[in-house]
Amino acid sequence: MLRLMGERVGAVPVTLCFVRAGKHILLLRTAVRKDRFRGLWNGLGGHVRSGEDVRAAARRELLEESGLEPRQLRLRAVIHETGLLGRAHLLFVFTARVDEHEAERTPPSMPEGELAWFQPDAIPWAETVPDLRVLLPRVLEAGELLFGSQEFDGSDRPLRLCLS
Repeated sequence: MLRLMGERVGAVPVTLCFVRAGKHILLLRTAVRKDRFRGLWNGLGGHVRSGEDVRAAARRELLEESGLEPRQLRLRAVIHETGLLGRAHLLFVFTARVDEHEAERTPPSMPEGELAWFQPDAIPWAETVPDLRVLLPRVLEAGELLFGSQEFDGSDRPLRLCLS
């Protein structure tokens, strides 16, 4: 297990975005060829490129992974992750809104994985990234920006998630 207590950590900035169309939520089942969260449902996102701000990165990743251009993009949480595949990340979690009719369309096939729209009560929690059951309701509710930390076991299994 990676221990970083008291050490300075260089963290890679990444984004994660949960898209809403009316009451539907768009999730991505990560492709099995990926190095983390293989075959599990999660939001959309990825790495921030050099010289790119996090909001622009979230918008770009959303467009690349779903073909959707959000009409609203809102930062909801900043989480310091350690131990995810032996690396540290600074995760910027966004929510996005797109037109309600988007949920009626079949999402395009993407190299990143399978996209699907879910009603909140129909999310297949047993097939999602383990921390999603805690994180998703918190970022979807109105309120202040959340801050947190998360520790992984050195692979892609979370050990703890603390949000304030």
